[in-house]
Amino acid sequence: MIPRFSVSPLAVTAITGAALLSYALPAQSVPAPAAHSVEVAQIVPLSGPLANVGKEVNTITRATLDDFNKSSRAAQIVLKTYDDGNAADKSTQLATQAVGSAQALVSCFGSVGCMAQQKASAAAGVPLIGPIAGAAPLRGKAASTTYAVRASAASEVARLLGFATTMGLTEVGVLVQDDGFGRSYAAELDKLAASYPKLKITRSTLNPASADYGKSVADLMAGQPKVLLLMANAAHSTQFMTAWKAKGALPFVLNLAGQANAQFASRMKGYVGAAAFATVTPSPWETKIDAQREYQRIAKSVGLAPSYLGFESYLNARALIEAVTQAKSSGKAELVRWLDNAPRLDLGGYSVSYSGDKLGSNFTDMALLLPDGTYRH
Repeated sequence: MIPRFSVSPLAVTAITGAALLSYALPAQSVPAPAAHSVEVAQIVPLSGPLANVGKEVNTITRATLDDFNKSSRAAQIVLKTYDDGNAADKSTQLATQAVGSAQALVSCFGSVGCMAQQKASAAAGVPLIGPIAGAAPLRGKAASTTYAVRASAASEVARLLGFATTMGLTEVGVLVQDDGFGRSYAAELDKLAASYPKLKITRSTLNPASADYGKSVADLMAGQPKVLLLMANAAHSTQFMTAWKAKGALPFVLNLAGQANAQFASRMKGYVGAAAFATVTPSPWETKIDAQREYQRIAKSVGLAPSYLGFESYLNARALIEAVTQAKSSGKAELVRWLDNAPRLDLGGYSVSYSGDKLGSNFTDMALLLPDGTYRH
């Protein structure tokens, strides 16, 4: 269960020495102080092609905070939601507006929105908790008011390159989506490549505004890859894979954590090749740790099936709750101060820390996509 926090009533007893000899005053019950309200903003795409993603993030966040609010006497967390349509300028505008009254921002989505919100967060001294993005600028000491919960893009890429090396898949074809998302992962690939000298890497860049899947397929087929590493979103990845299948059999496919979603699984249902994914959370379907069980209960309460995205959103909301309840005050400065000095946050068996390198978590794992469209963690 999510920890319940309460404030004990203040017992006030005034008894003089003389009165004590003759009688005892009746017990006086003083009501507990009313819970203070903490405004939190969430800016995600609720319209446009990523609306389904933003709606799941928002639904799980709201359900987790509502669950906390039901029994909390220490604080009530009021969530205000904004739709940025996954547009950087809109996200900047809304974040600048939101930090005027919000004490924290939670679970921005993707590099486009998170990088924009980070600027407004830093300028206002408002903590940005749980960006759902792996870009390097969103973590570390330089990200003064940003507190990542998930592992970094570097950790994801290292997990996938290590897997390819271990499996002897030395010829690697890499598809890079040419925008902030794809380029952030490609930059980590460039940094890590020297650590995996056995790998021969060929890459193709895909313009998301005018994608030429045939060209990317031809570019990468020329390198005769034993494995494909897709640094593109689910929509572009599946269309690329469809174009490849029209030309020949697909090799083993490696995917980033953001592709392990229902959209990818639905579009690739019946795919009999091997597709593996890095993940930045434990399995959302297992029940080994408290966080898994609590997330599943909350997801069920709002009619959502468990997913990696939903579980990550839940963990981010839990990190926010931890900060609000443990900081001495709910003001933005106090939240930042507490997070900066928090050695370890236990979110129900999943831990993050912001002391030292301020990277949050380095947890990564692997999952497989099965032909029936489900994931095996």
